[in-house]
Amino acid sequence: MINKSVESLLLQLGERLKEARLARNESQELFAQRLGLTRQSYSKMEKGSPQTLIGNWLEASSILGRLDDWQDVLAEKEDLFAKFEKKSGKRQRAGGRRKRKTGRGKND
Repeated sequence: MINKSVESLLLQLGERLKEARLARNESQELFAQRLGLTRQSYSKMEKGSPQTLIGNWLEASSILGRLDDWQDVLAEKEDLFAKFEKKSGKRQRAGGRRKRKTGRGKND
């Protein structure tokens, strides 16, 4: 049994895939061929089937130019507190140079 939140996410992914395919004016048959799937298997993918292999989702994303969107999936979450501690632990110097008065110019 698949949990409801996973089921809901798969349905959303399938719907987004369908919308992207239709925006490209491609049939299920053509898109399935590009993925190396049968039309029936591709149809299940659009319907959010949990049996769809992750490789098929990645390949579909690649075809749609969205493969980079997967880069953050399961990536280590950034700990903002640790980042702040690390940054505030080091003393930073002020940037730029200050102008000194030399007393040699016309306006000095």
